[in-house]
Amino acid sequence: MGRSSGCTIQLLDEKVSRLHSSITREGEQFVLRDEGSSNGTGLNGRLLLEPAVLQPGDEVAVGNNLLLFAPNLEIFRDLEGAGAVVAATPPEAAAVSDEVPSSDETFRVESLLGGLSALLSGPRGMGRPAALVEAAATGLHADRGALLLAPLGGEPIKAVATWPHRGRVCIARPLLQRLVDERRAVLRDGTLELTVRQGRSLLESHGGSALGVPITRGGRLRGIFYAESSRKNAFKRLPMDLICHTLNVAFAPLFTGDPGPLRPEPSAAEPERPIAESPAMQKTLELASTLSDAPTPILLRGEGGSGKEFLARTIHRLGPRSQGPFVALHCGSLSRNVAESVVFGHTPGAFPGADSVRVGLVEQADGGTLFLDDLGELSPPLQVRLLRMLQEGRVYRLGGTRPVRVDVRVIAGSSRDLGNLVRGGVLRADLYEHIAVAGLDVPPLRERLSDVGPLVRHFIKTFNAEHGTDTRDFSPEAIGLLEAHDWPGNVRELRDVVHRALVRARGDVVEAGTVDEELSALPRGEATDHEPELVQAIRRIDREFTARALARCRGSLTRAARMLGISVPELDRRLVAWNLDLFGE
Repeated sequence: MGRSSGCTIQLLDEKVSRLHSSITREGEQFVLRDEGSSNGTGLNGRLLLEPAVLQPGDEVAVGNNLLLFAPNLEIFRDLEGAGAVVAATPPEAAAVSDEVPSSDETFRVESLLGGLSALLSGPRGMGRPAALVEAAATGLHADRGALLLAPLGGEPIKAVATWPHRGRVCIARPLLQRLVDERRAVLRDGTLELTVRQGRSLLESHGGSALGVPITRGGRLRGIFYAESSRKNAFKRLPMDLICHTLNVAFAPLFTGDPGPLRPEPSAAEPERPIAESPAMQKTLELASTLSDAPTPILLRGEGGSGKEFLARTIHRLGPRSQGPFVALHCGSLSRNVAESVVFGHTPGAFPGADSVRVGLVEQADGGTLFLDDLGELSPPLQVRLLRMLQEGRVYRLGGTRPVRVDVRVIAGSSRDLGNLVRGGVLRADLYEHIAVAGLDVPPLRERLSDVGPLVRHFIKTFNAEHGTDTRDFSPEAIGLLEAHDWPGNVRELRDVVHRALVRARGDVVEAGTVDEELSALPRGEATDHEPELVQAIRRIDREFTARALARCRGSLTRAARMLGISVPELDRRLVAWNLDLFGE
């Protein structure tokens, strides 16, 4: 890169010149200069045209590298690589409270206990500090939270997890020192924040409240839980003894006697393996395994219920992002009024009732995979914002002005021909081109009937585990009936039939008669000659009105379902049964 007070940094990057830029100390200031590099030097997102005085937190771009200038700050990434904690000395005297906080009778600690206990009893919270930090911070009605590893043997404090995901939490050094020295809860009036204004980073004090809680185990300080709120005196009247005890019960088991950094523990549950005895599904899984290592988006094409989400989870598990989150979003289920907030999050004051920060699903998927099913159901504004995220790698929360960087791999799913949606003006062509870099077809169940038997046995196993039953199997005749069915609803429909049959079963084996009754009760497709004339007429009218609704709504399943007074899944079943496309033809 260049020199910084006599120190030379070399970056292995073809876009970096031999002497690219320099940082020199001039008195009490540090000055950044571009040394005539071929590709230029960036400072806080702008091209550096003349020497500039660096401020703490300034982002310096050199080639493909982004460097953070922090001479007086301690900055450390959390263990999931998603967020950062900044320890800084406040610009003014630290206002650390000495008073003993009094109890707030309006605060219900049961909500805090409930959120933490639900995580601790389920696989999402096991060994996942980030999930516990989120539950604790939201239970305390805080805006930000962090879990730190206490210093041992002279080592510096290290970050374990931050919330919001990929957030940056700035903690006052006096508060941290007080926690380490006294090992009791500490309150502080005011919070700190690193902000960038007009190309300069500033460490600013804001109103609000900060709370630090020591996490101890075996009589030793193991960690520190930190929370902050934009509200003044937000934590002063809380039942602090009970809260400290609750947080220690939740967080202390994460820390062991090993002085090394805490690592998330793997879940004890084995991931669900794909069932693929049929040649069609085996070929699909081979292609999925090949695509799993690529960073590009993937489009999964397949009928409703064929297992697109499960295949997306398999691709995620096989790829390099397997340790990151997997977030699934069914676009057809989004309400237009809250869609942007759900997907991209919002800031306080973004709309009436938005009194805190909400992290959207895109940010929650940072470092992992975002699965978008029914992609064609996204509204035009959401399509624009999604395309921008894919192109720039950052999002703006609703009402926010500062971008949030995200690293997300997108897998999309659709049971419709997205090319038709593009031609009909429902889906943006540039978004489709960006998503459809790699495509994979998920075969319908009728093309992989040899998987029916293994799928049935899998559903039996999960059903018995969930309901405490002991059904062993379906009879060979019952399996034969299931294999003879064409399954327009695919694996989802098979699972529903199996579950209903298991509920009605009286012995430890489900017989053919029970299966036959369940198959006979399924909705039929086109009317047959032996149906009553009135039933046939009603079916023809329903089909005609469904086609008209789809044509008027230009292929939007949500709008068409609302017009017809039915649910989106019911409309989807009609499309399959009556062989309609999204435009009613």
